[in-house]
Amino acid sequence: MNRSIPLLVLMLASGCVPSAEVLPETKPVAPRTASVTDSPQSVPSAFAFDQQAGIISLDTQIPPAQKTTFPLGLGSIGLETLSAQDGHLTFRYTPEVEGGYTIYECTVPISSTPLTIDVHLDFPSETSFDLSKCEVIHGGNLLLDPPEVTEKWFAPNRRGGPVASQ
Repeated sequence: MNRSIPLLVLMLASGCVPSAEVLPETKPVAPRTASVTDSPQSVPSAFAFDQQAGIISLDTQIPPAQKTTFPLGLGSIGLETLSAQDGHLTFRYTPEVEGGYTIYECTVPISSTPLTIDVHLDFPSETSFDLSKCEVIHGGNLLLDPPEVTEKWFAPNRRGGPVASQ
């Protein structure tokens, strides 16, 4: 065993890697860029999160149904577009902080100006839409609700956090 160690060190030090003459010539491959046709869904996302500014936006002109969750430090914000008719968009807004959540169902005019939710210190603080005009669908606590209640209102989400479901 002691004799094989110096031999191994000598092999590694002398470079026991095949030389370029032995290896076949390779050409660099250009990176592949994704195109719209690569995606089965060509509809853009209605949601965006500018983390620097702390603003989540919802483009009311993009057709439903879409849903997403934006994880925050101590909670999350769930958005789900439900329907668009007669020039209005109906969507669900679900702020959740440390397990406590409220599901709002809101109907707003479709506009070229996106709806916004300001997020300060990882908490939803202001919305560009009037929450008092939204209907409260359900409220509770993810940590205290029985599993059947949580499963009824929330679907699993790959990003983490709740996503309101029907």
